[in-house]
Amino acid sequence: MGEHKNPYPGENNTGHFWDDDNDIRELNNRPPRWYMWALYLGIIAIPIYSFYYPTIPWFGEHTKGTAGWTQIVEYKEGVKQLEDYRQSKFADIEKTIADPKTSLEDIVRDDELRSYSIKTAKVLFGDNCAACHGAGGQGNDGFPVLADDDWLYGGTLAQISTSITNGRKGNMPARMMGISDADADTLATFLVETGKGAAGKPNPASKSLYMTKGCIGCHGPTMKGNVFMGSANLSDGIYRFKADDQKASVIRTILHGVNQGHKPLTQDAVMPSFGASKVIDKTQIKKLAVYVHQLGGGVAVKPKPKPKKVVASAAAPTAKAGRGGKELYAKCQGCHNVGVGGAPKYGDKAAWAPRIKRGMDDLLKVAKAGKGMMPPKGTCMDCTDDELRAVIQYMMESAGAPKAKSAVKVSPFKAIVASGDSFDAVIKAADANYKKALAAKMAWRDTGKMIKDAKKTKDVALAKAANKQAVNALAQSAVAGAAGPSF
Repeated sequence: MGEHKNPYPGENNTGHFWDDDNDIRELNNRPPRWYMWALYLGIIAIPIYSFYYPTIPWFGEHTKGTAGWTQIVEYKEGVKQLEDYRQSKFADIEKTIADPKTSLEDIVRDDELRSYSIKTAKVLFGDNCAACHGAGGQGNDGFPVLADDDWLYGGTLAQISTSITNGRKGNMPARMMGISDADADTLATFLVETGKGAAGKPNPASKSLYMTKGCIGCHGPTMKGNVFMGSANLSDGIYRFKADDQKASVIRTILHGVNQGHKPLTQDAVMPSFGASKVIDKTQIKKLAVYVHQLGGGVAVKPKPKPKKVVASAAAPTAKAGRGGKELYAKCQGCHNVGVGGAPKYGDKAAWAPRIKRGMDDLLKVAKAGKGMMPPKGTCMDCTDDELRAVIQYMMESAGAPKAKSAVKVSPFKAIVASGDSFDAVIKAADANYKKALAAKMAWRDTGKMIKDAKKTKDVALAKAANKQAVNALAQSAVAGAAGPSF
């Protein structure tokens, strides 16, 4: 092999040529000056950076750096900046939503409040609800869908808010009325076929099992369920415990019940109480209720009614009345109509007699604490003590207990109506109304004088004017709560 000669000996090349014509060759020039300066500055920057920021591992721990900087600190500072920005920009909206006077319906009706609630509640839903109900409310195995109009406990804003605040715990006894395995199979076939609608072929003869094994008590004669009790609609083919083998799932529910702790195969159906856990506050619960309602299945909110013109009246304003016993019994009838789990049946004198003897206070205590298969407050988690008393009284009266004495008191501000247009009738009413106004510390200064003058002159017109003044004073007392100066 011949000796290789460098065709460009004075060019400062390395002697490496990469083509036959020696046009591509490797030179031995110094890097550009800017490149070298950048290299030197980089080398100088390394110890400065290492001194200022946390950098070098040192016996299991890194150097902290003089700046005190960490990613967590920077993250928290960024979050605080965002929260401060939101606080300054949306403070008025937050205040409006948090105001107890702002109802859930008011929020939905207002485009700005509704849009803000939905946007801010999306994260709340993701953090607290999506694990069970899915990111879009589509539900997961064993958990209800929130985006349709099939609701166990009702789809109004108030009902959704109650579910979030108080939580829900389903309850269905195992083997109702001692149903056998064979009958459970027959009943499950009937329910599944009924749920298919027009495409189903339920055996009419099997319906007798539904009517006699206690199902009717909770799910009703039409199988539509009862939102007061959280009992499912069995006629629509939408299943709380959906499964590939739906019939097998229905049989399991019939035989092992729901939330029956003594049954290993019982179905679980528990939603935590966010109001009790304090994981989210009351304002966030309002936003979350609106968000769930707006997923698509919430009961439509009616437009706000136009305010009616209020005419002054002498009658005192009536306090908002609680729900009556008959209305609330809809929440209790599922068990008390058929005597589920030893519950005293409605109208059963023998079952209620010893309970009536124990008295209302004891029965209220049991109702609030729960007993046996009955959960605390039965299925009326939002009932007040007075409402519980009302429904207990309603059931006791069905078994022969005497009716409770009315607690209604005549308002001290209720005006006396004249028995006629004669002078004696009018002046008598005026005198009585004036005395009531005096007692309420809201009597008008010249009413007494008008009554005295009317008595002297027997002037009917003057007596009517005095009575009108006294009645108006009572109306003012009713509004002012009897607080005012005495004239």
